[in-house]
Amino acid sequence: MARKLILLSISIAFLLTVGVVVMSGIRAEKKSGVLRVAFPYAKPASAYEPAQIHLAPEYIFLENIYSPLVEMSARDGQVEGGVAKNYYWKDNELHLVIRDDFKTVTGLLITVKDAEFSLKRLLAMPGNTHGNFKELICGSQELKSIEDRCDGIRVERDELILKTTNAGKTFLLPMLAAIDFAVIPLASVDPVTLKIIDFKNTSGPYYVAKDNESGKIELRANPNHFRYSLKMPQIIELVPTDPKKPHGSLEDFQANRVDFITTVDAARADDVIAFSRHHADATLHTTMNIRSFILMFSERGLKELSREDRFAIGRKIQASFVQSFAGRDGYEKSKQFFPMFSEGSLEPDVIRKIESSFSSNAAAPPQNLKMTMVRLGDFAKFIAAVKTVFPEFEITDAPKNPNFLKYDSMDAMPHMAITGPDAGFREDIGLITYSLNAGYFGMTVAERKTWLERYMNEQDRPRRLEMLKALHEKALGEAVIIPLLVAPYAALARKPWKIGLSQLFANNQLWLIQTD
Repeated sequence: MARKLILLSISIAFLLTVGVVVMSGIRAEKKSGVLRVAFPYAKPASAYEPAQIHLAPEYIFLENIYSPLVEMSARDGQVEGGVAKNYYWKDNELHLVIRDDFKTVTGLLITVKDAEFSLKRLLAMPGNTHGNFKELICGSQELKSIEDRCDGIRVERDELILKTTNAGKTFLLPMLAAIDFAVIPLASVDPVTLKIIDFKNTSGPYYVAKDNESGKIELRANPNHFRYSLKMPQIIELVPTDPKKPHGSLEDFQANRVDFITTVDAARADDVIAFSRHHADATLHTTMNIRSFILMFSERGLKELSREDRFAIGRKIQASFVQSFAGRDGYEKSKQFFPMFSEGSLEPDVIRKIESSFSSNAAAPPQNLKMTMVRLGDFAKFIAAVKTVFPEFEITDAPKNPNFLKYDSMDAMPHMAITGPDAGFREDIGLITYSLNAGYFGMTVAERKTWLERYMNEQDRPRRLEMLKALHEKALGEAVIIPLLVAPYAALARKPWKIGLSQLFANNQLWLIQTD
């Protein structure tokens, strides 16, 4: 009997040892779970298109399901490999070496042909807002379809080769990091309409696993992706929030309905920062002060209102905004579009000169004007600040910047808009071209194109930055835009999630939200 007990004890000990080893292995291979993301958009996956990005939520969704040829490092903002594992220049030709083992979640190999197709698709689809890729690569050649020839794009073995101008050598690589230039598998696109029809076979760290018209989308990690990690969320649930309810996402976070609030949420940065102080289970992330709240005048506003009128309107609204946001975390009065100490910023004496150029005895500006606010989130707070000084203004919210909307007549267009663009600290050709297209610097479409060509053909960087500063100074001097406030972007994650996002950009690369 004793012998049987000893054998039984040995067997139990052995099984326990095996169990510990097995469980240890399981713990070692444990994947991160579900990340529920408060998302200020309520659209199905089919509503998102890399060739037509106008608002930040669109960019966030697309940067998580698609990858560009190269990427900007979250650490230092430098260009690094993406779908192209490496790259090199040979004279004026950029050689992008495509990964040879990169697959979608179903095992579809992503090749150099997919990369070539994606760029030609972008050229054949009007609407790209981040960069003038066509002029750099195809010159005057117009692509009506992906079969059309562009002399600047060719394929050799596993390399995509882009032949460009001298300007291209400066700007092409950082431009390609924008998600507009995402690699989309050829098999996921309708060959006739060029519309994306398959959101499962994507090139990003995530793919669409479940989709519906209300925007409640489930993303799942692609273990074949070069950014894949066991520490990143394996499942992401996009939980639509109402952009008109600025505290809705914070209420959802407190009620444990979401785990992550993005940098472009309806909640203001100061509210997110204050919330984090009183919730021990929350981890806060803030960028540098790169969000610039501005009053911009539309084509109608520039035509019907004098320079003095525009400046007078702007100064009154600026004073009201500063008073409304005084003492709130992160918010500061702003006197220029680009953040102070950034590469496009102006010296204080230049700003003083601009301000002194306006007459202090100007007549009172018109009262019955139309204004839109472009997805600012806390609509009531912003509208109250305007109504304090201009109670007669007709104010509505808008899904897009006025320059990206079509109007039946000039009378249907608002005179002005308040918006909160990412101005950036470094010379970013994507942001610069977006700002031009959005009308932040005024000018006609033809004038913008001419200026951009001159800017990109200037090889001397100091002279190029002087051009940018001159454009900035002119926009302020002509009261095309009136800076109101500057603030950081803020994000929030529920512990044990840790936020590894960049302080230099407002991006939300959700694979950088990780656990140990």
